[in-house]
Amino acid sequence: MMFRNSLKLLCANFDKVWKLLVYQILCLAIYFGFLCIFYNTFFDIASLALEKSNLLAVTDTGMILGVKIAEALTSCVDFVLIFFNELFTQSIGVGIYFCILTFYILPLLLNIGKVVVCEMLYGYMSSCQKQSFTGTFLKTLRVSLSYASLKVLYAIPFNFLILLSMFALTRIDNGTFDYIMPFAFVLLPSLLMAFKETFVAGWAPAKVVYNQNISKSYHIGMRAVLRRGARVFSTSFIIFLLSIVLSLVLGVYSIIIILPIISPLVHIFEMVMFFSSQGMRFYVDNDTILSPKKLEENDKIEDAKYII
Repeated sequence: MMFRNSLKLLCANFDKVWKLLVYQILCLAIYFGFLCIFYNTFFDIASLALEKSNLLAVTDTGMILGVKIAEALTSCVDFVLIFFNELFTQSIGVGIYFCILTFYILPLLLNIGKVVVCEMLYGYMSSCQKQSFTGTFLKTLRVSLSYASLKVLYAIPFNFLILLSMFALTRIDNGTFDYIMPFAFVLLPSLLMAFKETFVAGWAPAKVVYNQNISKSYHIGMRAVLRRGARVFSTSFIIFLLSIVLSLVLGVYSIIIILPIISPLVHIFEMVMFFSSQGMRFYVDNDTILSPKKLEENDKIEDAKYII
């Protein structure tokens, strides 16, 4: 139900997909602009890593599950390892600069956009109101900066675990496992990303809806998630599973189409989950209002102390 309602809202608010895409392109432009300061270093190291990992030879087209995908995934991981090894070997300072930009600044900018989209969705879901992206961005900038700064740091252990799982899968040297690896590569990261999403899904919606401080918003969001924990996890798993499968089957270039849709879909799903868990009525399109169970119907008896 949450997945279906999220898709309905995505279709009804597809203009937000384009606005978020433009914002994300601007974020990437800023990111690559800062990388261009050391353009020659990054270009030379990336070229060397591409050659050593043989990545271009195995990622020309999308493949049906099999040895080719196992080879491509292994080459992707080899490329990353070689790139970072060469980067820190040549210059530790440039390596640290790259890591700060890649693992903090870029996610920070993208998470600011998430708060903006959630704020716009709140206006639509609560009163069918349309808001401008730029106006909402300026209005929520102070709030979104504080949220994004902590969210990036909070997500680092989860992201490390996901990357570690992908690395471990490509290090298994077994001919038979090459045929199993594509399935494992799809299922394990999907499960871990769904696990991560379960812990952060209610954070931004709670901040937008209740306008509490970051810590209080996280606790409100987690209570909302735990009311529907199994459904939140399973729906997140389906979203990430579909995105990874489509990327593997259709090829590298499909990511250009899939990622811009998956990102707003996840934001919409989080808002749908929060509204449903809180028993708040909301629009799914201009003519349809959903009325979830009241908050007191969702909570257990021992949770009644949280009802105001």
